[in-house]
Amino acid sequence: MAKDYTELCKQIVEGVGGAQNVTNVIHCATRLRFSLKDPAKFDEESLKQLPGVLGTAKGAGTYQVLIGNQVENVYDQLVALPEVAAQGITASAAIDDPATEKVGLLDRFTRMMSDVYAPYIPLLATGGIASGVIGIFANLGLVAQDSLTYQAFYAIFYGLIYFFPIMLAFTAGKHFKCNPYVAAALGAAIMYPGVSDLLVTGQTVNLLGIDFSAFNLSGTFIPILLAVFCMSFVERWLKEHLPEATQFILVPLVCLVVFVPLTIMVFGPVGGLMANAITALYNVLASQLIVLDIVFGGLFSLIILLGLHWAVLPIQLGILGAEGVEYSLAAGGMGNYAVLGICLAVAVFAKSQKDREVAGSAAFTDALCGITEPGLYGVILRNKLLIGIMVASGALAGLVLGLGNVGATNFAFTGILAFGGWLGVQNLVGYVLGIATSVCVSFAATAIMLKSGRIRDFD
Repeated sequence: MAKDYTELCKQIVEGVGGAQNVTNVIHCATRLRFSLKDPAKFDEESLKQLPGVLGTAKGAGTYQVLIGNQVENVYDQLVALPEVAAQGITASAAIDDPATEKVGLLDRFTRMMSDVYAPYIPLLATGGIASGVIGIFANLGLVAQDSLTYQAFYAIFYGLIYFFPIMLAFTAGKHFKCNPYVAAALGAAIMYPGVSDLLVTGQTVNLLGIDFSAFNLSGTFIPILLAVFCMSFVERWLKEHLPEATQFILVPLVCLVVFVPLTIMVFGPVGGLMANAITALYNVLASQLIVLDIVFGGLFSLIILLGLHWAVLPIQLGILGAEGVEYSLAAGGMGNYAVLGICLAVAVFAKSQKDREVAGSAAFTDALCGITEPGLYGVILRNKLLIGIMVASGALAGLVLGLGNVGATNFAFTGILAFGGWLGVQNLVGYVLGIATSVCVSFAATAIMLKSGRIRDFD
């Protein structure tokens, strides 16, 4: 039976300005994310003092309260509060239309990417573990790569990557407030083998008597997001102008008849040009692999902290799906291990019993699941020297990975539970050496700072 968080939920609602100030609330792996009418009422100081709240943050147009591993239970009980339910907010509510909110373009974009991608992150991580383990078995000669056993487990990850347009269309439909099932049908139509097999990138094809340069849509994200975004306006227009009795059939019919060919002929090639530009930029960075890995090793934890990883992750997954190997994913995880080393040092050397408990709990969560927010908010953000140690340790580990030409062949989180997803990494020894570097350097540097008295926040 879930613990009762009713009192905590009431205090959190009060801290964000009351239920009437909340337009919506969702959650991710560790945070409650509020959309507020008046952001000035977001009382960070009082929220941070609540038992059960590990910290606060602002990003992607939302006002965030860090809870930790129990966030789902807290969220369910929060939206069940009568005062919250009275505002029309439910656990299945969609984010308010970004166009009506006073948030910047970058915040709108990162929120959109979060809404569209976040539901699939656990699936990607799970699939990465399965395909990583089966890849090891194949390399050891225990399983043949042309066997059904290998293909079945391999498909847990790469099947999701291949059919991503269908999955993304569904969540994009929810975000853009159009029928998600029609959007998924659009994704399925362009991925149907009779269609996708004819869309060989760069070749001239003919649809409706029009010649155009094809773009293969498997594993892509830009074309389907463009298509569903535009379709949402057409769907709303049809619902406003068609007789209600005909909408059940005519709205999905018109949307699909119009947008299936448009996606193939227009959004596919346009998205292909954008994807090619992104890939070209990435290749420029990847040509200096050591620099790429140092940057991602040192800064990716800060990118996650700001919520900007949703703008980066789709690019990384697209490169991984197209090339079969991607380098910044492995390097980006080194910051997580730097957080682990810092938390371990604080858990051992901090004078305050409470600080040792907080750091120990954060270290356990990070080591087991790769979730860094408890360590970031509960420990590292309390002192700028710790931020510097995290960045420097992650960058040094990134250097190790760059020198070792370490690349991810699956998507996986950091941490013990997900380590199976990294067994098939390009240069496993180099990857493990990078982890050891990040943890040991951050632990040693933090311990020295604490013992020398340079860091006094944990006395």
